[in-house]
Amino acid sequence: MSIKKPKPVIEYRNYYLPSSFPVLLLTGDNWKISDVKSEHLHFHNCLEVGICHSRSGILEFCNAMTMPFSEGDVTCIPRNIPHTTYSAPCTKSRWSYLFFDPRQLFRDMLPPDFSYSMICDDVHKYLIPAGLSRRIPLLADAAVEELSAEEPDRMLAKSYLFALYMEIIRFQNPEMHNIQSENTPPPGKIHHVSAIIQ
Repeated sequence: MSIKKPKPVIEYRNYYLPSSFPVLLLTGDNWKISDVKSEHLHFHNCLEVGICHSRSGILEFCNAMTMPFSEGDVTCIPRNIPHTTYSAPCTKSRWSYLFFDPRQLFRDMLPPDFSYSMICDDVHKYLIPAGLSRRIPLLADAAVEELSAEEPDRMLAKSYLFALYMEIIRFQNPEMHNIQSENTPPPGKIHHVSAIIQ
């Protein structure tokens, strides 16, 4: 007679995101991940973007699926995805975390019919190894730096987060070269960012 393994305990973590600016930043020298594996997985009420600043370890999902991470990697875990993170033995990896709600934060920047479910269901793409994308870590670092300022510029931080979000979608869905709505004006009518910042 086979003995069924007990189902893993999964915890819900609700992060408070102010309606005026639904973003939460966790960063600093105190944000280090232990090498002790948690007995429970957890999931969030919002999108989590993590930046590994040092060391290495394991990112684990349901069904004991694991992926190694190391310094320079970026994680992007949608809401409601159970997971846990722990460092390599005898080390503590240091992280910065951005938690935000794209539906609320970007509601005035994307068309009404935009599909926020574009972030893929393939957990292997929830970890973006260092070197596979030049823009994603730069944008994530820029958002963390701005939000860490004594008086952060919310519009600038929001712009970094928007570009980061769209770059993550493009990374996870490389076949989607052009993410736009049917209601989006044709390319000739759009003032591209590259032209503006030159």
